[in-house]
Amino acid sequence: MRVVKRLLREGKSKGSIFEKASEEGLNLKKVSKYLAMYPDPEESESYSSANNTLIGIYLVWILLGLLSIAPIFPELPVTTALGFITFEVVIPVLVLYCIYRKLSIGYLIFSFFLFMNILRLFGAGVIDVLSEVCINAFFIAYVVILKNKLFPYQNFFNTKKNAKGLSIFKKDSTSICDSTVAKN
Repeated sequence: MRVVKRLLREGKSKGSIFEKASEEGLNLKKVSKYLAMYPDPEESESYSSANNTLIGIYLVWILLGLLSIAPIFPELPVTTALGFITFEVVIPVLVLYCIYRKLSIGYLIFSFFLFMNILRLFGAGVIDVLSEVCINAFFIAYVVILKNKLFPYQNFFNTKKNAKGLSIFKKDSTSICDSTVAKN
């Protein structure tokens, strides 16, 4: 897998990386699943503005949450303050980093947090629930659509597989996977 990671960092195409992994005798199922975690350069470029918009909105959302708790933060017990820092700063920053790097797990975690926020809102007042549920539902739809555009070969929780059981990692990878497996 080190070879695959190195070649991805160097900017090699997914097809050439898969062929190189096949030549070196690596586990093709693991390689194809790993390659499926990254978007194709074409999708990455065409949806970069939508991704940057999502990052900006989420960053503003995090900052507004921090500003809302700032007045009472000094009065919080230490364990509550540490929990707040973990769940309101560290985890969202990691999710932002994953979304910035266009890793599929970042979109999944962000969708999960939005869904959990909807569930949390049902204890609030009627007007608050309606407006915030609509906002969260909009962002869930935005994140799901963006993830599906960046990773068209994945369903929401797993990668699609071809007839040989290999993960599809790009639009035309079915022919690449089949021809590479046929050589071996």
